[in-house]
Amino acid sequence: MKKKLLSTLLAVTVAASLIAGCGAGSGAASPGSDASGTGMPEETSAGTEEVSVEAKENTGEIKTGGTLKIVTGQTPSIVGYTPEITTNSHIQFLRTAYDSLLFYDEDGKLAPCLAESWESDAEELTLTFKLYEGVKFSDDTDFNAEAVKWNIEQYQAAGRIEAANVDSIECPDEKTVVIKLKEWNSASLESIGFFIYYMSPTAVENNGVEWARINSSGTGPFVLKSFEQGVSIKYEKNPLYRVAGQPYLDGIDFTIISDAATIENTLVSGEADMISYTPIDTIKNLDPTGEYVLETNSNGVGVEMTGIIPSSAQEGNPFADVKVRQAFCYAVDVDTITAALGYGYYTVTNQWAAPNAVTYNKEVAGYPYNPEKAKELLAEAGYGDGFDTTFWSPAGSSNWATAICDNLNAVGIRAKVELIDGAKNGELMTGGWDGIMFHYASVGPDLGLFMGRHLDVAGSYYASGIQHPEDCIQLLNDIRIAPDEDTKVAKELELQKKIYDEYALFGKPLYITLIAGLKYPYVQGDNFAKNHAATWTPATCWLDK
Repeated sequence: MKKKLLSTLLAVTVAASLIAGCGAGSGAASPGSDASGTGMPEETSAGTEEVSVEAKENTGEIKTGGTLKIVTGQTPSIVGYTPEITTNSHIQFLRTAYDSLLFYDEDGKLAPCLAESWESDAEELTLTFKLYEGVKFSDDTDFNAEAVKWNIEQYQAAGRIEAANVDSIECPDEKTVVIKLKEWNSASLESIGFFIYYMSPTAVENNGVEWARINSSGTGPFVLKSFEQGVSIKYEKNPLYRVAGQPYLDGIDFTIISDAATIENTLVSGEADMISYTPIDTIKNLDPTGEYVLETNSNGVGVEMTGIIPSSAQEGNPFADVKVRQAFCYAVDVDTITAALGYGYYTVTNQWAAPNAVTYNKEVAGYPYNPEKAKELLAEAGYGDGFDTTFWSPAGSSNWATAICDNLNAVGIRAKVELIDGAKNGELMTGGWDGIMFHYASVGPDLGLFMGRHLDVAGSYYASGIQHPEDCIQLLNDIRIAPDEDTKVAKELELQKKIYDEYALFGKPLYITLIAGLKYPYVQGDNFAKNHAATWTPATCWLDK
């Protein structure tokens, strides 16, 4: 019997989802309900959300009109040609004018967006999407199966990994897309369903790629009005948006500012309604005042884990010995350092997952701070007198690196901080390093997709600097070929424990980075970072003023 993952919504659920837009949750709620979403946790740490009394008590009807003014430090060079937009933090711009086939709901599960249902068949190597009818691109051309096929082909031509496993695409009718995969990979549904954004084939072919890079032609709630790189990005309402009555706003203006202090002052002065990707120092300064609402992720999807990773690939390197790596982990007092430098806003983790994520294994013991145990393991490994090493750190993280090195030096791992720029950090990340560096890891519901980029022998990030245990690689492959979600998650949990408790392969996880929007309480229904850390729901956003 074929093993299938079938996700088909009942008619009433489909209708409700279409009314609400992509993954908007209750952001498109009826007047009188909480238009900022439901199920809000109470803590102010990554993966949680605290909402002010003013925001929670809003009971007024949704108000239409007005322009939302957002200040951000994110600086895209391309805003319209979607295959060339590869940075997660730029998805906030993508989602303003474009849509994907699927989105994430509040529980971190894939939900309908442009596709009303989908079916995964591991035996036939197919993904089948059923599309909503009547959807238009902003140039008034039809969104249909052929448009999906054309867009995926553009991603393939651009060399995007999201489309690399696509073998062929068939369109039996205007609302059905059947994608044949080269091999079964459980990550393909997320890769194709969420990370590909749909442009009008007619608009791009008639105007060219250069035009498409700085213009928009999507199915999203807004249309690009103007783009001045490094200065501003302005959008206006898409009158052809598929959800009746939405978007609620007339427009959205992003102001791009690189200096964190200026970003903060722009919000405080009232020149902006909201900060996206809020700097941690700004959160520390403004959140305690009670005058603003801090929007953060609620399900662990799309967040980033920051850790410290030792090189283990080189023969003769002390870190090639698992006991040395474990000693390294025991030596660092993560709780104290993160509380001091993260101001209480970062969530400590001991693995490649946020504590509230489906891939978080509660059985992982990790390495609680224990300097005596660290010294014991170093002695057992033949390094009772310690050894010298280098901590390669971006200049902006020097305070973290210094605090960590103080811990390491106390047990005999004499680490010297070497400050580097972004280019050098990228070079070490992809080409290998000798010593220690920060480990930045995207966290998603599909561990095979994201960890694979680091664990695979030919992985894109950090892979050149670490060992590749055969049993870990086997588990990674088992995750990719898992025929159903339960099997995949079970293997992912097993891999977490093996990677961290048995091998300490990725070193010491530190914290889940806080990706947050800081806004005035009158900004409603934006769901910034809530369903997925890099996204929001601009269609359902409105201003209660």
